[in-house]
Amino acid sequence: MALIRCPECSREVSSHAPACPGCGYPLQAGTARPGAPAPQPAWQSPSVWGRIATVLGAWMIVPWLARLIFAVGALVLGYFMFTK
Repeated sequence: MALIRCPECSREVSSHAPACPGCGYPLQAGTARPGAPAPQPAWQSPSVWGRIATVLGAWMIVPWLARLIFAVGALVLGYFMFTK
């Protein structure tokens, strides 16, 4: 018995397991349950879309925070330069 990685969740699974016990991804051909949906391509995985949303959120928020910190610093510097 060898351990393989699940292509969906990257968990180590027995090579004899019909499906991943963590996410239910079918590992062996022809072992899908009747009526179960067909496996999705990797780019349609919810974890992929979650990662994309995280990256886009960070991309949108981080520049905003940097501008805010810069503006506050400029205001503090201006205050001390012009109030004597």
